Parts: sequence; C-alpha cells; structure tokens
Amino acid sequence: MEKDYQTEIDLGTLFKMLLSRWYIIVFSTILGFGIAFMFAYMILDDEYTARTSMIVLVSNEQQSNEQNFNFSQKLTKTYTELAKSDLVISRVKEELGLNVSNDRLREMMTISGVQDTPVIKLAVVAKDKVEAKEIANKTVLVMQEVSLNFDGFDNIEILDVATTPENPSGPNRLLYVVIGVLLGGIVGVGIVFMIELFDKTLKSPLDIERKLGLRLLAIIPDYTMEEEIEKL
Repeated sequence: MEKDYQTEIDLGTLFKMLLSRWYIIVFSTILGFGIAFMFAYMILDDEYTARTSMIVLVSNEQQSNEQNFNFSQKLTKTYTELAKSDLVISRVKEELGLNVSNDRLREMMTISGVQDTPVIKLAVVAKDKVEAKEIANKTVLVMQEVSLNFDGFDNIEILDVATTPENPSGPNRLLYVVIGVLLGGIVGVGIVFMIELFDKTLKSPLDIERKLGLRLLAIIPDYTMEEEIEKL
C-alpha cells in the first residue's frame, strides 16, 4: 500500500528557504530601487497645479434667500458639467492655441463643488506652470461667456484668480521609489520560490521517501574520517 505524502512547509522552512538565497532577494530589491529611482527622478517631469474658484449667485426677488441659496447649490453641478463639456474645452484650446486633444485637456482639469456651498473649485495640472495658470483662468472666463447664451445661467462670479504656482505639486517621487523597492523584493521572493519549485535534488530523508517511494531504514551521517581519528 502506497503512502500518501503531502508536502508541508512551515514558517521555519520558508524562512530557511529564503535565507539560503538571500542574495537573490537583495539584488532584486536593489534593482527595483534603482529602476524606480531613475524613473522618478530622471524621467518624470515636474507637474504644477494652478487653482481657481467660482461662486454661483442666484438673486431672484420672487424667492426667499434660502430658496436662492438652495438653487445656487443645485446649479454648481450644472456648471461642473459645463466646464468639462466639449463646447468649453474646445474654446479654451482655440483661444490659448493648445495642441492637445479634448480628452487630454479634460484630464488635466479637476472641477468640483464644495459641499453645502455654491462654490466651485477648479484645479489644472500641467508640466508648465504658466500654462497651468492660463488654462485655469481661461476656463473660468469661457464658462462665464458660454453661460450667457443660456437663460438663468448668467450668475457665476470669480472668487479666486489662479496664480502661477511656485513649487511643483507632483509627481510623488518617493511613492514611486517605495513601490519599486516593494516590487523588487516581491519579485526576488518569487524567483526564490520558482527555483525551489523546479529544484529536483534530494534535500531530506522525507524527499527520498516521497520521490522514490521507498521506505527509509537508516541514515548515514556526514562526517570525515580525519575528524573521527583526531577525536580518538
């Protein structure tokens, strides 16, 4: 009757396995750090963020102040969609002479309403600090002009004009380096496991019984005759 052998690997065995090939993990980690460092600090360009804000004002004498305020809040959602529309994006591109696609320019913008207020914030991220400022300010102006073509949407005012950002806002280079180190270590551990998986050498008495299907009767210890003679 054949004995069913199952491979059981405890934490100690895993630790010894990784420790025996520590140099692979260290090399892979250093390689991951080097690649990530070069990519983050030598390839990626600085990014600058220009910010502006607007407020939606509704003044209807036939409504109470509370009703006007609530209506202003509802209009913020409409204006955020207007800012991302092809109508506004195309005009911004045309007036600034930008050679980018509508989708790319839309990705550079982040526009959202401040919760429970009629305030809208617009942030533009670009590799050129002056370009980021110009796009932010031009977008607000175009939104004002376009809104005049629709009844009831001529009530947007600028709160803050975008200024030229002094310092870059991204990318987060340290995060890239940390991810590179972690990925390098994981790849190194994976390589060690793959080596052990395809290693068919016999390392223990259990390997003999499992792979050859033979019952182990005795084990000859590993020693040298010279050492035994010296002990006598």
